[in-house]
Amino acid sequence: MDAERFRFLCEDYGELERPGGIGVMGEKGVHAVLKRYYQPQVGGQEIRVGRFVADAVTGDGCVVEVQTGSFAPMRKKLAAFLERYEVVVVHPAYRTRWVRTVDPATGELSPRRRCGRPETPWKLFYQLSSIREFLGRPNLHFRVPVLEVQELRRKGDRRGARYERIPSALLEEAVFQTTRDFLTLLPPGLPAPFTCAEAARAAGVPAEDVRMGLYMMNLLGLVQRTGRRGSAYLYQLPPAE
Repeated sequence: MDAERFRFLCEDYGELERPGGIGVMGEKGVHAVLKRYYQPQVGGQEIRVGRFVADAVTGDGCVVEVQTGSFAPMRKKLAAFLERYEVVVVHPAYRTRWVRTVDPATGELSPRRRCGRPETPWKLFYQLSSIREFLGRPNLHFRVPVLEVQELRRKGDRRGARYERIPSALLEEAVFQTTRDFLTLLPPGLPAPFTCAEAARAAGVPAEDVRMGLYMMNLLGLVQRTGRRGSAYLYQLPPAE
């Protein structure tokens, strides 16, 4: 992780803004900055790989796909890329979101305010079920950069719809080379067996995020459901190797 280089890329993206519009690079800020962070060379970005265009290809031939939303649209791409290449899927989480409102007539920005609950690398599990059939591939890897972002909204828009997120800092990064690495998110010292609530409390993560994570880990055979305690499932970690 190189937080200083990431900050420079954020500032460089911000300098490309123009009055009356955000994102003149033709893509949204988070996607643009992450693509440049993982592949600094312009010649390695937006590369045709077979019949698809990859966000980036690194010098060692690894395909990088930055996916800020649902993974479902990637299914055809992944099926093609994984036949021949190492693939890294980058899915950002937003620990801190600062919301500002933009007056479209003057470009004036409101004071910023904090919005939403902090996200963690556990956010990744909400998207994995849509690409479940690929999760056993040894050449599929995941990275979850945890960011601070500024969210811009248009003044007078009754829906309060966001139209841009501009990153400002890289706070941490979770790297999952294999699905077994998902277990690194579970805190040490859990009882045997343990419940979702116990894991969430020990990790300091919302219970709904841990519940989704344990659901996916169970499907992948990384943890085992061993019964119930009341209405809560009990989970067992695999034996230490």
